[in-house]
Amino acid sequence: LPILASSVVSLYFLELTNIFQPVHSGYSCNDRSLSLPYILPRQEVCPLPLLFSLAFAAPTVTILIGEAILYCYLSRRSSSTQTEANINAAGCNFNSYIRRALRFIGVHIFGLCVTALITDILQLSTGQHTPYWLDVCKPNLTHINMSSCDEAFILEDICSGPDVGLINAGRKSFPSQHATLAAFAAVYISMYFNTVLTDSAKLLKPLLVFSFVMLAILAGLTRIIQFRNHPVDVYCGWLLGAAIAVYLVKIRFSVLREYT
Repeated sequence: LPILASSVVSLYFLELTNIFQPVHSGYSCNDRSLSLPYILPRQEVCPLPLLFSLAFAAPTVTILIGEAILYCYLSRRSSSTQTEANINAAGCNFNSYIRRALRFIGVHIFGLCVTALITDILQLSTGQHTPYWLDVCKPNLTHINMSSCDEAFILEDICSGPDVGLINAGRKSFPSQHATLAAFAAVYISMYFNTVLTDSAKLLKPLLVFSFVMLAILAGLTRIIQFRNHPVDVYCGWLLGAAIAVYLVKIRFSVLREYT
């Protein structure tokens, strides 16, 4: 709980405040890859609330339902005179359903927070400009005694755009946060399905896995289609989110070991 609380507090300062500013990297004002139009948030195909639903709510509900079905199945297999032993933790008794569900959901939430923190740190450290950068920055060349963008590489902060928040967001493109969070959730829940579901579910297991993987892919592709991120930002975000999920589940915590 203290680790999760500190992660949430760190995310608050990184995401919702201007205490930490992204690096001001240089750019060319005639760069066509930075001159695409800015899409308003209400026109986004995958806005932040939908991303959080896909990355947090959907896996959490899936784990709760899956653990409930598994618990009922194991309870029916046990004899009627035999009751499942409770598990004692910190003086409190929990049955195996509550313990497993809290364990899987807790690691999932922790992984999402770690993924978001690493993404924010990389975005602040690289200062990669978004494809709509010139549309929100509106560089004023008169501040550097220039009249045209020909062969001009700008290092100074000469943005004249009215929205400072959009300008700061325009410097945080690499890696794509949508891609990292969606990839982590998809890989984590896919590993859960592959471990919990038996081989008898020959069509259910790949159907569930492919569904979450396709949602993660679509969440990243919308960032490219709507000029929010460059393709490399999304591709690296997918790799980063998937790597964190594999590390937490298989290497660090072995959270699914009790099923193997």
